[in-house]
Amino acid sequence: MRIDADLKNLATIRRFIVESAAQSGFSNPEAIADMLVAINEAATNIIVHGYRGQPGVIDIKVTYDRDNLVVSLQDRSPLFDPTSVPAPDVSLPLAQRPFGGLGIHLMRQFTDGVIYRPTADGNELILIKKNVQPVY
Repeated sequence: MRIDADLKNLATIRRFIVESAAQSGFSNPEAIADMLVAINEAATNIIVHGYRGQPGVIDIKVTYDRDNLVVSLQDRSPLFDPTSVPAPDVSLPLAQRPFGGLGIHLMRQFTDGVIYRPTADGNELILIKKNVQPVY
């Protein structure tokens, strides 16, 4: 799927993930819900922080490796490696925490793997959810 990098397209992205998983026989609702949180955060970060309000596209690919759901998001925004961002200190009281900064943390918490790869023209972020048992 190729889609314009616009916050109004987040629902379309989520729907694409759900439909792709269902078409391939994956129906673990908890695992799919976890991936939706992570993908929504990743796409939002690409749109807001990567493209910074400028036009752009996100290419989304859904694949399966045995019983693992693998989603790749590619963009053409400036290089940024989210895997290099340190984990936030969630033990701090809310009033002492900086605003924002939890998107990458949520991606890590709701998936079993986050892989970053720079590409010739931007970024690729791969999110993995393991043991998403297909229903045959």
